[in-house]
Amino acid sequence: MASSDHIRLGKVDLRVSGLSGDADLIGSDKPRITLPDMPREELARFMEIYETVKKKHKLQINGVFDVVSGFIDVFRQEGKPLLAMAALREADEYTFTHSTNVCVLNLAQAMALGIEGPLLNDIGVAAMLHDIGKLFIPEEILTKKGTLNQDEFETMKQHPVKGARHLLETPGVPRLAVIAAYEHHLKFNLSGYPHVLPGWQQNLCSHMTTISDFFDALRTRRSYREPVPLKETAGMMLDMMGTDLHPVLTRNFLRIISRLVETSD
Repeated sequence: MASSDHIRLGKVDLRVSGLSGDADLIGSDKPRITLPDMPREELARFMEIYETVKKKHKLQINGVFDVVSGFIDVFRQEGKPLLAMAALREADEYTFTHSTNVCVLNLAQAMALGIEGPLLNDIGVAAMLHDIGKLFIPEEILTKKGTLNQDEFETMKQHPVKGARHLLETPGVPRLAVIAAYEHHLKFNLSGYPHVLPGWQQNLCSHMTTISDFFDALRTRRSYREPVPLKETAGMMLDMMGTDLHPVLTRNFLRIISRLVETSD
């Protein structure tokens, strides 16, 4: 199906060998996975929701639930959680496209673990809203070409707290979304940000979101760099298991990517 005004479709060409060693990139110009165009009205609605928040209006949480339900419906119609990824078109669309990608990746992870019902929906909503705090960060920092200086990075590091606070103050937002917004830059070993006390128990949804966020951030073209190759991305994730990323969930994630490629052949 054709791309919409806000969505440009891409392809995923990743295969992971054994999940305990090297990750192999399938070198082919032929698309290995055809990515469906998700319901345009729902995606456009989500972008409108973000624009409303950006203009200091309240979050329309019912609209976010509708978008996530649309993703889940498409997955079920297809018989498996397809990786319907939205590629970046313009720098100022990054938060929007990245959020939809992380939502799809989180849903794929959760469905592979057998999660269904309201919890599945809440995991999707949490992914959609994990980066909402970036709407309260100056645009010149978000779109800066090159490395952020120390002051700029300290400002950027405020977005998990800003996002969690905004969601906490919004009626109807699942508490899981508040937690994931706060924790998605925490690493498995509790380094990262914001600072938490030793022994902090990170939520499973936050671990999923960290994995999805890391994968999509590297695979997306940014104002300051090109996408990181899939083989390199997968290799980095394998190396980060047990330190930055949850080891069991990372293996689950890479199995999903590998299985999607294999079943598309």
